[in-house]
Amino acid sequence: MRKIFLILGFMAFLLVAVGLFVSAQSSNENDSDVGIIRNQFENTSSGNVPDKIYDYVSNFAKKRDVLPSEISFIKEVDFDSLPKSVHIENVGEHNLAIYEISYNENNKEDQIYVVTYSVEELKEQGDLIIAHDKRQFLNFGFAGEMDKSGFLKTSTEVETSFEKGYVMVRDGSITAVSTNLEVFENNPGEIEIIVYKNGEQIGFGNIFSTASPGIKKDHNIQARDIVTFNAGDVISVYLKANNPDVVWGDVINMIEITTTN
Repeated sequence: MRKIFLILGFMAFLLVAVGLFVSAQSSNENDSDVGIIRNQFENTSSGNVPDKIYDYVSNFAKKRDVLPSEISFIKEVDFDSLPKSVHIENVGEHNLAIYEISYNENNKEDQIYVVTYSVEELKEQGDLIIAHDKRQFLNFGFAGEMDKSGFLKTSTEVETSFEKGYVMVRDGSITAVSTNLEVFENNPGEIEIIVYKNGEQIGFGNIFSTASPGIKKDHNIQARDIVTFNAGDVISVYLKANNPDVVWGDVINMIEITTTN
């Protein structure tokens, strides 16, 4: 089984193991084991292996009851040579170093792949998409002019409601909302995009000022597991205007959902 493990410290490590993502601290390492592993890899590893790699290998071996002598080699691998089962998205290649660690467990050879990158570089890179995370988009909108509040339509031109909308097929989270619309006749006030889950407002959407005419746009993102849904939940979108003297229209709305299976 191919695995990737994540350790956070000066360097971070990413775990992709049959769709599971976990993190652990490399701590309380056995200096003797680290020394054995370091000496063992002097002639077999390629390139300059960071100290954190040796620390991690020692901790990994201890947790799996693998003797340091059962670990055969560490080598840096080319970014383009990873197995097809290992997928990393939205991380620049220039931020990464990848090491293959081979070891024997129960007389069977196995490998883990450790992907390292700088924590600061990761923050600059943006959010991280793990292979088992799937992002999809729910499209809502309204073509033409509107002069009163109402539910938006789906991409199939069906108007949503508290009960009508997209039915979720997996558990997941709402992670982004974006809207583009045009104000044709302006007056002071606001237009609010309200997202509903099973007829209940989730408290995450877009807001526009109607004080001036023209095309407006807004987008907001949030982390997973803040606004969650279950398979079978219904997602719909409502447009609310607080000034009846405003005319708007051509509404394009997109809801990003993130699922983990």
